[in-house]
Amino acid sequence: MVKLPKLKKAEKTIERQTRLLLVNLVRGALVILILWLIVGNLDWYDPWLSLKPEISQVGARTEFLVEAGDKDAGIKKVRVAVKQGDQEKEVLSRTYPSSWGIFGSKGSEITKVEVPFVLEAKALGLQDGKATLLVEVWDRSWRNYFQGRHASLSLEMMVDLVPLKLTFQSVNHLLHSGGAGVICYRLSKAAGESGVLTGGVLYKGFPNPKGPEGEYVCLFPVSRESSGTAQVDLVARSASGSEVRHRVSFKVKPRKWRQDRMNLSEDFLRQVAATFSVAHPGDLVAAYLEVNRELRRKNHDQVRQVCSQSQPQTLWSGAFQRLLGKPMARFGDKRAYFYQGRQIDQQVHLGEDLASLEKSPVPAGNRGVAVLAEPLGIYGQTVILDHGLGVFSMYSHLSQIDVQKGDKVEKGATVGRTGATGLAGGDHLHFSMILQGEFVDPVEWWDPHWHKDQMEGQWARAATSTGEPVKAAAARPGKAGKAKGKAKPAKSKKKR
Repeated sequence: MVKLPKLKKAEKTIERQTRLLLVNLVRGALVILILWLIVGNLDWYDPWLSLKPEISQVGARTEFLVEAGDKDAGIKKVRVAVKQGDQEKEVLSRTYPSSWGIFGSKGSEITKVEVPFVLEAKALGLQDGKATLLVEVWDRSWRNYFQGRHASLSLEMMVDLVPLKLTFQSVNHLLHSGGAGVICYRLSKAAGESGVLTGGVLYKGFPNPKGPEGEYVCLFPVSRESSGTAQVDLVARSASGSEVRHRVSFKVKPRKWRQDRMNLSEDFLRQVAATFSVAHPGDLVAAYLEVNRELRRKNHDQVRQVCSQSQPQTLWSGAFQRLLGKPMARFGDKRAYFYQGRQIDQQVHLGEDLASLEKSPVPAGNRGVAVLAEPLGIYGQTVILDHGLGVFSMYSHLSQIDVQKGDKVEKGATVGRTGATGLAGGDHLHFSMILQGEFVDPVEWWDPHWHKDQMEGQWARAATSTGEPVKAAAARPGKAGKAKGKAKPAKSKKKR
């Protein structure tokens, strides 16, 4: 009986220890649960998003698509706003529901969304000018004080609400097959692109050197096959998708191109096979055709590329200077190539061949900038000068080059010396005139009267002329290329 109080005391101690153990176990479990929830909902990856299309100009109504995702916590919210000046206006705000598991753990979250929306510029009160489109996304992680991880992007753009207007002013009246044409026109505001569409190629217009702001000139090639009445399209397109067109008709004086028979000797074919890198040098005819056809085509593609960008102002003044020499092959000559009495090829000669004393100094036709000064396949050592407004001159078969790419060259300065490099049968200069990559008749450019009346005088007169504006054709933003008669990339022609 004396030991009973001690037994009860021991039992109470065990009971307290048991309760303490249970409390500690519960506390530990809660700590583990809280840590598990925190770690599980913090996540380690930012959400991602993209915006399509990435355009630089929008009209009254422009469609967009936002794609966003988060691979662990899931998407919580997507927001789009537009800012212009000091004002920011919300375009959309979308919150996505959550699917939570037991004890607040993550369930099956939305990990990717696609959100289409329409930017109604007028409804939002936007004005013509610069604006910024803001896109934001948040995930469901507990980071940033339970706000979630955040990602954003912005798109700088021009709002284009005022319709583009085009006014045709004039076209030069003296046009020849294979020559150069000049069209003058006026735009109500800057366009994404404008110029003359002919032969599936859009030739770029430039600010009128003699006119006020908003007036343009475009120099374009007249097809060598044109005769009688010809037509081109004057085109202006805004980046938002609207397009304006005006069909221009004019008279073209036809030309009868010379027929030239080129008899090829075996020695010459051997020289060609030895000079150029060809696949089968032992087959003389195949080697020659590889050079005269394929290499010629590649060289013309390179010329188009070099002449695709030009100074936006005139660097030249007056007629182009001509090398004093005897004219040999002429521009537009239709050459038939014969070997052992059999025709093996035909090509069109795209320049004027001038023969003088051997290694004669070659003068620059006019003031310009050298954009090429290196070997050019069949043309040998070649210099190309940019004279502005898409006008280029080319000097080929040189024995030496006296300028470097990037040099500013004055009219009459020596660019090199005549020679027989490339696919040449003797010392001479091959001189070409080029409009944005297309060869045109050089003879016009040597004529001071043609320059005064058909070039400088043309855009000077246009600066004071009037015309009827052409209405714009509506097109969906980003879909201008689907308009009827769209401009297509220049295609390589095997016969040049």
